[in-house]
Amino acid sequence: MDDIDLAAERIEALNTAAIQAVLGRAETIPSNGTCRTCGEGIEPERLRANPYAKLCHDCADEAEAKAKLARRCGPR
Repeated sequence: MDDIDLAAERIEALNTAAIQAVLGRAETIPSNGTCRTCGEGIEPERLRANPYAKLCHDCADEAEAKAKLARRCGPR
């Protein structure tokens, strides 16, 4: 094996470990029912659909709109 093959294997292993770490953190802690942005309660229907929801409906919509704008226009 040459250096390029070894580097590619190391990159793949690191990427896999990073992805597993992120997925593990995101899904292991269910929501406590309080929105992280506004502090209000998250709607019960939303928590039934996604027990890991961290934002209420309004804050999630606002965050999604900001993310969409950032993707379209770049960071501001």
